[in-house]
Amino acid sequence: MKKFLSCLSLCAFLAASAYGGTLSLKFTAGGTYLLGGDYNKSMDGWYDYEQTVLGPAETFTDNLNKLGLGFQFGGEVLYELSPSLAAGIEVGYLSASVESSFSRTWHNYKLTLNPTLSAIPLTLNIHYFLPFGSELRLHVTAGAGACLSNLNYKYDIQDVYTPYGGTWTPDMKIAFAVKAGIGLEFMISPNIALTFDILGRLAEVQGFTGEFSGLWDGSPYNGTSSAYYYDYLGSYPIVTLHGAAPSGAAYQNVRLAKFSYSGVSALFGVRVNLF
Repeated sequence: MKKFLSCLSLCAFLAASAYGGTLSLKFTAGGTYLLGGDYNKSMDGWYDYEQTVLGPAETFTDNLNKLGLGFQFGGEVLYELSPSLAAGIEVGYLSASVESSFSRTWHNYKLTLNPTLSAIPLTLNIHYFLPFGSELRLHVTAGAGACLSNLNYKYDIQDVYTPYGGTWTPDMKIAFAVKAGIGLEFMISPNIALTFDILGRLAEVQGFTGEFSGLWDGSPYNGTSSAYYYDYLGSYPIVTLHGAAPSGAAYQNVRLAKFSYSGVSALFGVRVNLF
């Protein structure tokens, strides 16, 4: 891998030296959609499980929403290696949040979850440009890098006998990420272009662990917790917080939960040639 990166850097340097291309800055902002990973699977698991345990006289209210829509923005420094090829270093920020809940009349039970999944992606990109006339260019991007990942997780169970509730703030995790997409650039002056990009992204993080502060089984609690994914009773995929991996016949296929940044982004932007 080191030899490959060294060779790639040398080729880019030689191409840049021979061509002497333009240095530019690109700024983008828009929306993103995340697949969510195990958290989204657990919304289906919670719903299916609760339906099996409802009493004949109970009522059930479902607001089990999944992680999805969010926002994204970023900035990139690009250097033209040739008239149709450029390399760039990009840093940005993306975030998605949701509130999920359900309630039933048993013990006045209500579960509310409010995760906010965010990341600072840092990527090395390669850009290919195909002109259509003097003002419009098709733009193809591929890149790879790291996502500095964060999760803020509010967790609340209202129950007559054993209430839980608090905020879980796990430590930052680093996830490998790749992306690719297509877009358009429209030149509005010799040095300024408006841009639009549709980008797909693959990134997943596992092993969020950190401090939980609040009520645990009705008593004040501060301690380290992790998110675990398991098939409850072998049939219901669920994510919950535990100090250690849950065990027993009811917990099957236990592992640390995965949260996914994979998804798609639609970004508007502007690119400015510096020199």
